[in-house]
Amino acid sequence: MANKTINIPDLGEAEDVEVIEVCAKVGDQVNSEDPIIVLESDKAAMEIPASVIGKVISIEVSVGDKVSSGSSFLKIEVPKDATQQVEEGSHVDQGKENQSAPKKTQQIEFEQSSNAEMQRTPLVTTKVNNDHIYAGPAVRKLAREFGIDLSIVQPTGPKNRIQKEDLHHFVRSRLSATSQGNGFQFSQPDIDYSKWGPIKEEKLSKFQKSSLANLHTSWINIPHVTQHDECDLNIMLEARTKLCKKHKVKISPLAFIAKITSQLLADFPLLNCSLDQSLEKIILKDYVNLGIAVDTPEGLIVPNVKNAQLKSIIEISSEINELAEAAKKRKLKIADLKGASFSISSLGAIGGKFFTPIINPPEVAILGISKTYEKVISSKAGFENRSFLPISLSYDHRAINGVYAVQFTSQLGEALSDDKFIEKSFK
Repeated sequence: MANKTINIPDLGEAEDVEVIEVCAKVGDQVNSEDPIIVLESDKAAMEIPASVIGKVISIEVSVGDKVSSGSSFLKIEVPKDATQQVEEGSHVDQGKENQSAPKKTQQIEFEQSSNAEMQRTPLVTTKVNNDHIYAGPAVRKLAREFGIDLSIVQPTGPKNRIQKEDLHHFVRSRLSATSQGNGFQFSQPDIDYSKWGPIKEEKLSKFQKSSLANLHTSWINIPHVTQHDECDLNIMLEARTKLCKKHKVKISPLAFIAKITSQLLADFPLLNCSLDQSLEKIILKDYVNLGIAVDTPEGLIVPNVKNAQLKSIIEISSEINELAEAAKKRKLKIADLKGASFSISSLGAIGGKFFTPIINPPEVAILGISKTYEKVISSKAGFENRSFLPISLSYDHRAINGVYAVQFTSQLGEALSDDKFIEKSFK
């Protein structure tokens, strides 16, 4: 047996993240995936696992402490062979990282950040005389997320090593230069509202401030268009009642709609794509990671069901319920919030008829679902009462045109009436 210190993994751009829960205690025998602590970032809470199998010797942090990537949080007793494997794997990864370090100025492609300023301005400037780039994995990951070419960053660490502080300084200097140009800035009039009566001030939480910035960014950067339509839901609701009764389960209509949508996106790949940073390429995806908006006490959060197109309606329903429960308890993992390719925002349990959902970049579309309502229509048999689902598809007009969007909403209506597909996809 050997003792090992476990550090906080790379948290991306998050700094000084608060510990909100300690899930284990000294003496516990834990598996690699067992959560040890829970951290709260601006966007969500995240569980930090042990990462190795062993016995907890000590937990180095307490509730309320602030931690960052690389901070030690756990001492654990592990088998010697496990320690050796972890260390050897770490050395191999570091070696590969250093071998792949670029020697010339190049533009790095990356998954677009939701940060307003990062999306608005490519962080490119004159190359620093830095032929050999020394930076750790966490720094390189952060640089990729921000689209920063490390060869143009001035290092201040030992032996010309680039540190996170160097990236922060680089970003601040670029944003300072941008703010003096044609870029937009968040603004709100400074008004003394107490002149007209009593007032009360409440501070926004980290989560609310992050949501405010992200929503503003999306609305400013993306030319939104929203296509409204309504779908006859009678056949789907009848199939749902029959299948749930037959298999003795309770599945919400949202799971049926999610499955049908994820399958239909194969025929409409542009709705499941992303634009690259330079706005010169479209990135098409062979998977559908379906974001599902969840209302929590802290605000709206959108975890996603990975590879929804490959899962049954029952599997999707179970995963949606698990993600929603984790979101409300602030137990979501970082992976649950990353990688979405298309999102659904449902107000079906609340009310309303149509709305304009805001796109969650780097996605290019989001489907809004309102509450089903009844209306009388004429048919060959006369007049009949049927259930209709109001839908609202917001899309990025830079990637998708109106005809394409209308074709999708029309085919979605047809797919929702395909009882054979619904039955085949249920289990």
